[in-house]
Amino acid sequence: MYGQRFLLASAVIASMLASSSAFASAQPLASANFASASANFTLSSVANDEQRALVEGERWFDFMQEALNNYNFSASLVHVQGQRVELFRWLRGSTEENESLELLRSLNGPEVQIVRRNQHVSYFHSMATPYSLRSNSMFGPIPTALFNEFSAISASYYAVPMGGARVLERPTIHLRLLPHEQDRFGYSLWIDRESGLPLRIATVTLEGEVLEQVQVTSLEVSTEPHPDLEQILELNPPPVVTDNQAQTQLVHNWQINSLPTGFTQIRANHHRLPITGIAADYYLYTDGITRVSVYVTEDPRTNTNLRYDGLESLYTHAYRDYSVTVVGRLPMATLQRIAMSVRR
Repeated sequence: MYGQRFLLASAVIASMLASSSAFASAQPLASANFASASANFTLSSVANDEQRALVEGERWFDFMQEALNNYNFSASLVHVQGQRVELFRWLRGSTEENESLELLRSLNGPEVQIVRRNQHVSYFHSMATPYSLRSNSMFGPIPTALFNEFSAISASYYAVPMGGARVLERPTIHLRLLPHEQDRFGYSLWIDRESGLPLRIATVTLEGEVLEQVQVTSLEVSTEPHPDLEQILELNPPPVVTDNQAQTQLVHNWQINSLPTGFTQIRANHHRLPITGIAADYYLYTDGITRVSVYVTEDPRTNTNLRYDGLESLYTHAYRDYSVTVVGRLPMATLQRIAMSVRR
């Protein structure tokens, strides 16, 4: 916790320096001047500036979510995750009848198209059966948390403005989402100062390594929705998938004793895993941005310790008569701590 508070204070000081006219002039500071300036950062002034920065950060975040939910826009974007590079076209608009429409279409690889009409989201894939879900937002390269107010994630993250940057020939505000604890990744957002729309998004480890990036390569904001959105009104959507598994009772009431602060349970059921057919009790948690899944099974075939470290990491811990697998976009140490805390 203290490490994160130090990181937050450091980020606030960096933000203040980045926004100051002396820093913006890009003139080198003499060591004596720098020492003199540093001496002025008393504990009380840093605390006050920290609070002001956090309020400003929340304001920018909410400005962004309002833009995402209300503007008519057409954008192209690149999604980079490791060696995987995907191109998308992204449209959003509102009709005169106040219907909210959204379209996300892949431009390379297998054809993927996601369509949203109000709270009805349909997923089409050239290699899978199409289906629909009830949701306010799409599940795609843009984190769903960006469509909600900052209060939805404020229990787990700080929003700290870090000065400006130029993205897509537009002035932006660089907003960092810093986790309260060192048990999850952080995020960097570059928000267009004029429209409020995000132009770049990055998932960043505690060590500063970028795990995933979304870069908008073209953007047009208009007063009317893009004509291609009209096809959504004529679309006969696939059937809505019902979660029948949610009605399946858990076999055991497992106790997960080291779940990170801010995570809440959104699903718990018992079902058989795809491909292997192994039966497991399943728990799904979210902190508003990221999700973590916990699978607990007594099947002896899973009595092996496994781990995979990446953006979407996996860790399995085998006990004497059951095993726990934790999957999520969290640091490996956090997944290990969760898995090793599960008890009957």
